[in-house]
Parts: sequence; C-alpha cells; structure tokens
Amino acid sequence: PDFIVGIWRGGTPVGIAVQELLEHFGVASDHIAIRTSSYEGIEKRGKCIQVHGLNYIVKNANAAHCLLIVDDVYDTGLSIKAIIDTLNVLSRRNTPHDIRVAAVYFKPDNNRTERRPEYYVHETDKWLVFPHELNGLNPEEIALNKPEIALVMQESK
Repeated sequence: PDFIVGIWRGGTPVGIAVQELLEHFGVASDHIAIRTSSYEGIEKRGKCIQVHGLNYIVKNANAAHCLLIVDDVYDTGLSIKAIIDTLNVLSRRNTPHDIRVAAVYFKPDNNRTERRPEYYVHETDKWLVFPHELNGLNPEEIALNKPEIALVMQESK
C-alpha cells in the first residue's frame, strides 16, 4: 500500500507493526493514525460516527494510490464504513482506487456492513479484552487479571 492508516487506539500499534514488517521487506508506505468517535444523532436514530484526522490523507493521496486501513478488531464495520465514506466525500475523485482493510480480529456475526476485511488473523465471536484495557473492569477483576497494574493503582492512591 502507498498509505497505511491505523485507527486510534487499537489499530495504531497494529498499523506500526504492519508498516515496519512491510518496510523490512522493502515496501515503503506512508503512514498515519486517525480516530473515530460516536455520538447520538439529532433525531436519536442511533449513533453517528465522526472521523478525525483524515486531512493528511486527503492532501497527499490520490486516485492512483492504494490505501490500507488497519484496526485491532473489525466488529460492526461501521467505523470502517464511516472512514471510507468520509474519505470519499472529502477526496472526491482523488479517493484512492484501492482501499483495503486489515484487522487482527474479525467478528463476522457482528458485521453490519457489506464489507469484510481483506486481511485478518483470527475470526471470533468472543468478547475480547486486551492486556492494556481497563475500562469496564472493577478493582477485583483488575487485581485478579492484571496484578501489576493493580499494584500501580494501589501505590498511586
């Protein structure tokens, strides 16, 4: 790919790994991180997804380029759809002709779009908790599953 876009947060380290692996094999790719955020729409029809940080791609990519979007989990697919839709609106005829998606985990049962990632490592329907995640865990779960982090949290009180 000419450009690699890692989605903040989980897709960023994966994007770095993909970029460095490709570079190791002599494939140069420009790379950047972007992020998405969800909010309730005015009419409360559900969550809307806003895309932040595409300016670099809009300014530097063109229709002849290939773009790889990288994330840790491809779940509903709605964030990826929002990214591609927003890129199409902002770039118009300069939108890269070849846009592909890579993820470490793909959850096909949760996918609410027509798209599937072109590349993924694992297919799962399980709830995923990554080593760096604390959100949603109570102090007992942190102490049990992440004792080093629990110790840091205790010492910082």
